[in-house]
Amino acid sequence: MDETEHRTDKQARVPIALKWLETLLITAFFLAFSYWHRPEDPFYLNGNFPWPALAPLLVGLRYGFFMALISALILIATLGFQLRQNIPDAREFPYVWTIGVLGISLLAGEFRDYWDRQRQKLEASNEYRGSRLEEFTRNYYLLKVSHDRLEQQLAGSSSSLREALRRLYAQMSATGQSGLNPDTANLMLQLLVRYGQLQIAGIYPVSEGRLGKEPTATVGRFRKVDSGDPLLRHALEERTLVSVQTEFRKRMDELDTDLLAAIPMIDSEDRFIGICVVEAMPFFSFEARSLRLLAILAGHMADLVHQQAINTTDRSLEWHSFRQQLDRVGRDAETFDLPGAILRLPVAEDQTGRLIADYIQKIRRGLDVVTEMHNNGQRDILVLMPLTDELGLAGYVQRLDDGLREQLGLHGSQLATPHTLQIRSRAQADEWLNNALSANREAIGHAE
Repeated sequence: MDETEHRTDKQARVPIALKWLETLLITAFFLAFSYWHRPEDPFYLNGNFPWPALAPLLVGLRYGFFMALISALILIATLGFQLRQNIPDAREFPYVWTIGVLGISLLAGEFRDYWDRQRQKLEASNEYRGSRLEEFTRNYYLLKVSHDRLEQQLAGSSSSLREALRRLYAQMSATGQSGLNPDTANLMLQLLVRYGQLQIAGIYPVSEGRLGKEPTATVGRFRKVDSGDPLLRHALEERTLVSVQTEFRKRMDELDTDLLAAIPMIDSEDRFIGICVVEAMPFFSFEARSLRLLAILAGHMADLVHQQAINTTDRSLEWHSFRQQLDRVGRDAETFDLPGAILRLPVAEDQTGRLIADYIQKIRRGLDVVTEMHNNGQRDILVLMPLTDELGLAGYVQRLDDGLREQLGLHGSQLATPHTLQIRSRAQADEWLNNALSANREAIGHAE
């Protein structure tokens, strides 16, 4: 398109010298032809049609008003010179003929200039539309590429946080190993690669705030990281996710790093067990939402590593796991503003209570954590619901009430009122749980 426009503009711009040359040649040609064809009256003053007038007419149609005027003036000047040479004839100057020649010449020139202006307007309008079309085409292409990439990501793996956490718990629990060893580190890194599209990254163990000498797991052409890297050092000191997006704006002069991001692995009890350093990832994935997802996954990974290190024969493992998950939900609410809810349903220690507990286990969702407290004829069922907002909590309570009525024939009047909490922080969740335990002990004391 650019070559065509350049060629058109080049053709439209006729050199001024060529205009003058053609004007003189055309006028001279018609004058010469007239003198050759009718030497006694070369200007056809006595004829039916003044053929020399075709010269300014053609020049006007080709080059416009000004050149038509020049050609007509040359023609009239030649006529005047001719009459001056033939003084003995005493012939008057043909003003009507002169006005007629000037009239048709200037009209032809103005006609040409008018349509030339119209052509220029159309060309300018067409050029503007062409540039807009080209810009639209480029934007459409970028949008299509982004849409195709998004489709590939969604088709290959769901990037939802709930699906990521469900997959994390399923795969980490299946390893059967404890601690941050190469097997668990490789599995964790694979999950981070899956949901963050990491290309070059590694996981280092961290002990007492110090980085391990060698990475436990790597992906891509990972090079050993300098422990003095400013971005890595800042992540170890601040114990939080650090990326060049935020640090570059804060400390441009000090930031000399090969890393894109550093993701700490800190469990719900503030134990710093490892850190994932990222050297390369796709541009479309290097944004706040993806980094936030990776930081949340890293925290849950640290909890799982610590949980697997606990002696599985301990009878309080289930309760410890519940408390750990509660702390994690509270930490996520504080740090990432993620919703979470907890429900406590007191039931009797009888057949009905067991049926209710079994039904709650039956309708448990993938991330829900259910535990029970038993105290001398009193059973409290606790349901922790990560990633559940107020509407989700209300919907769960309604489904529970409908299910107990339809499946077990129990009505709301036969059940105790469930106690619920929308989790905003760890301190709030701990206070609510401690109050629930105190209420349980007081109820038992009154019963005795």
